Amino acid sequence: MMVTRRPVQSAPPAVVIGSKGWRDATVRSIVRAEDLVRKTYVGQLDTSTRTVRHSLGTSSYRPTQLNGYKSVGKEDDESAVENKDQFGPKCTGNMFTSGMISGPFPPPALREQSTVVSMGMAGDYMRVVREVEARLRKQAARVTQEGTKMEHQRERLEKLLRSLRKALLVNQQSSDGRMFRPATAETIRDVADDLLQCERRELNGLKQELETMLRKTMTQQQALAECSRQLLDCSFERSRVTELLPQHGSLSAGVITHTSPLSQKPNPSGPFTPECKEALDCSSTILLESQQLRDNITQLMTRVCSKQTALHQSASDALMKKIGETINLEQHLTLSSAATRQAIYRKQRQMECAGYSLGKAMGPVCSADLFCRERLSRPMTRVYGRHSSAGLPESDLLTQGSSLLQKHLKSSGKEMAELQFVHRLLEDDRYGKRAAVSVDSAIARLRRRLPRPPSVRPATS
Repeated sequence: MMVTRRPVQSAPPAVVIGSKGWRDATVRSIVRAEDLVRKTYVGQLDTSTRTVRHSLGTSSYRPTQLNGYKSVGKEDDESAVENKDQFGPKCTGNMFTSGMISGPFPPPALREQSTVVSMGMAGDYMRVVREVEARLRKQAARVTQEGTKMEHQRERLEKLLRSLRKALLVNQQSSDGRMFRPATAETIRDVADDLLQCERRELNGLKQELETMLRKTMTQQQALAECSRQLLDCSFERSRVTELLPQHGSLSAGVITHTSPLSQKPNPSGPFTPECKEALDCSSTILLESQQLRDNITQLMTRVCSKQTALHQSASDALMKKIGETINLEQHLTLSSAATRQAIYRKQRQMECAGYSLGKAMGPVCSADLFCRERLSRPMTRVYGRHSSAGLPESDLLTQGSSLLQKHLKSSGKEMAELQFVHRLLEDDRYGKRAAVSVDSAIARLRRRLPRPPSVRPATS
């Protein structure tokens, strides 16, 4: 079954049939509706003001003719143009401008503007807090670096202190070792002992200075550690701003500050708190004190090293000079002892000769051992005795010679005893000198084995 379509017939020309009041009431309703549509234009959602310059109650009604629909349309077009200029979107600043309108029905302007402002404030706060955090962490890194330098200085100070204590131990061993010299004359105090005592006194003074400086260094290290802990605590507290980072989107919109927060006054509720300022100021003061302390440590270590080297060198030189003097005396003692021994041998030969002569002068033990020429009863002696009034001087000469020989033997015996005593003293002194040289040489070798003070590096700022 086919359905036939009838052609659409155009409406007959408008003919005013209804009453004028009935028609005017409808036109007023239409105009009112169009005015309301223009007044609720969607572009007003992006403006910062919702003020309406005229109200619906003051809109005048102009009666229309029978072709009111057309006249109303023209008037509506003109009114629409005027209202478009009057109620169109207006720019009120970057802070409340939205560039995210999409679709015929965008979100309400208040919520969007609030979100943009909040995101801008959060982003600005985040940037400022991050700047403060970066400054805190940078300062903490400087404090840590300064702590490392101070630790190196402390290690060098402890190494120098160990060297000083070892030098004191060697000095004490040197002083005690010199007491083992055998002879009493060798243990008399000399210049070497005085220099060793002066070295010990000066080393004790330097040791006290180093220990005091070491205590100051340890105290400064504790202050640096405490300062670093405060800076890291403040930076960790500031780093919680990362919780404000959104998962998506950007925080570039908002108010941008160009002034550094560190130059502003601290605010307990702001990004730069008084605790952060106190930590930064304290760290700056401690860093300056630490640098000055490192300079003082370097100067003290340089002075201690030079003074320790000078004291060690002076005592060692005095000891070596004493060794040279002792060796020289030992050589002279050796020569004197040899000469004395030679004199003893010569005196022994003289005494042997004198004893033999005395024996010869005293004659034989019995008369049977006398030679004929020695007898007083020989014929020539008898004849001389009968003619001469005085006796022969033979007996007197023998008696005098025997007494002289006895005196010579007695004095030679005393000289021999003195020579032997002096020779024994010389030998004892020579052995003492040799032992003293051995002791001092051992002490000199001990002092040469003492390591030199560690070199001092200049402090780097």
